[in-house]
Amino acid sequence: MNTPVVNGFRTPKIIILFLIFFISSQYTFGAGLWPPVGARQAGLNHCSVALSDFWSIQNNQAGMALIKNLSVGVAYENRFLVPHMGTANLALIYPLKSGNMGLSMSYFGYALYHQMKIGLAYARSFGPRLRIGVQLDYLQTGQGDIYGSRSNVTFEMGVQSDVTEHLTFGVYVYNPVRVKFSDYANEKIPAVFRFGVTYHFSDKLLTTAEVEKNTDYQPVILRGGIEYRYKKQFFFRVGCGTSRDVFSFGFGWHKKHIQFDIGTTMHQSLGFSPQSSLVFAF
Repeated sequence: MNTPVVNGFRTPKIIILFLIFFISSQYTFGAGLWPPVGARQAGLNHCSVALSDFWSIQNNQAGMALIKNLSVGVAYENRFLVPHMGTANLALIYPLKSGNMGLSMSYFGYALYHQMKIGLAYARSFGPRLRIGVQLDYLQTGQGDIYGSRSNVTFEMGVQSDVTEHLTFGVYVYNPVRVKFSDYANEKIPAVFRFGVTYHFSDKLLTTAEVEKNTDYQPVILRGGIEYRYKKQFFFRVGCGTSRDVFSFGFGWHKKHIQFDIGTTMHQSLGFSPQSSLVFAF
């Protein structure tokens, strides 16, 4: 089996694997954790909990209750432009009379180390101002060669409330039961809590902000973003935060039943993590 070549030198696979572990830990803070999905969210510095769009299926399932049509979406992120640190996402939302069902899959990594998440979601509206969603997750972490893989089951859920025509609050929790990841040192998958708000100044200007608490990461993370709509189908976004991703920007083009977005966050030490997403509504 060939040994990877980096900058002209052959590098043992164990070193490549160590680098993947180190860099990914700077971003996800542990196995089983997943950052918000969608290039729109990336452009807003991962603000997501109070937004209602297709990628709510991954970010706050309550928001997918507003999806009216059968929709399919794909997204891809390349963390820090490292070839082995890509994350692919595929999702489908199917509207029902009594709510919306959704199926999603995410895959991060490569042959020697990967994380996979498969989610089955359900969301519905309770009146014109309240939405609730829940998702059952199957998680798998594989370490390649002789190390094998480990699987877990957990859940996530969210609530959104339109306080006024312009103001929306969102609450989201991932893995509140803190599922055990490994018997070694009683290692558990952290729980993540997010609270956010979105305010529409007009149909052209949106602002959003949120706070996040990870049970294994002490500082509370603050994020904020602004989205400007130009001539109905074009969107421009910027964001900032107190986490390692300090700045972001992005662009979107939405036309009838197609939504295309690109965005990137900038890590203070490791650089850019570009992301693109494409959604079809039928």
